[in-house]
Amino acid sequence: MELDNILRQIYPDINQINCLSGIISSIGNILKNGSNFLKIKKITPAGSLSKKTILKGHLEVDCVYILEHNGYSYGNNFIEVQRVLMKNHPRETQFKINSHSISFELKKRIGCVFVDLLPAFEINSPYQMMEAKNSDAYYGSTSLLQKKYFQNIVKNYLRFNDLVRLLKLWRNIRKIPLTSYMIELITANAIYDTMEDQDFSFFLEMCFRTIQSFTDGKPIIPVYWDKYFNNSDIKFEYNQNGLWIIDPSDPSENIANNITDDQKYYIHSEAINGVNNMRYNNYTFLYSKERPNVA
Repeated sequence: MELDNILRQIYPDINQINCLSGIISSIGNILKNGSNFLKIKKITPAGSLSKKTILKGHLEVDCVYILEHNGYSYGNNFIEVQRVLMKNHPRETQFKINSHSISFELKKRIGCVFVDLLPAFEINSPYQMMEAKNSDAYYGSTSLLQKKYFQNIVKNYLRFNDLVRLLKLWRNIRKIPLTSYMIELITANAIYDTMEDQDFSFFLEMCFRTIQSFTDGKPIIPVYWDKYFNNSDIKFEYNQNGLWIIDPSDPSENIANNITDDQKYYIHSEAINGVNNMRYNNYTFLYSKERPNVA
């Protein structure tokens, strides 16, 4: 099966996109109209919907609502968001609440959609996030910086989204312990290290080679990001697993910190298997649960 044929089968359909986008808009209207002091400055999707790397049938949506400073603390605003949501949803809705997000499920025609809602004050640079005294107040706003980051990547390689979708398909089939955000950042590094005149399949192979080098200890750092952050300011503190994926929206954070040694070796093995298969133009490993044998 050729790569473009695989991609056609995993692109989201218009009903999925419209449903998820509609959820973001409708919750925004609820928050805008349901409170006397809550002020919404911006409404934006986050995650794979925002970056246009979402897969067909993926019924999860991250919603970011940027709050205006209204004289109340972030904690008071966050409690008010909870109150408004609970008031405007059925009593049986189960809300999961942590320090910076509120999660719940909505029943829609396309299925049960998992919603992760993040209210936040706005930040404009990675340095602001690194220096924030209360990072929870700005956590959701990092999605705006991430959007800028990946817009820069797409400018340098237009098929970034397709690469990420194929890697996420492989991740889901092979149960690779990498988050979607990790995959997107690894792909960005692979693009940066690849000559622009190469064909799409070579870029895909470079993604797997980058995963392999990452598990060997090569840090994944921000690329095409000089306008917003100087990589010389990264502090590579001791990390037991020896893996580094630096978050371009908050470069003080290593998001690979919790990968275990067993997970590292499994990722490494599967990445090598991917490279070996691509040498023979065999792409079944991307979508098959059976591990192909390579001559």
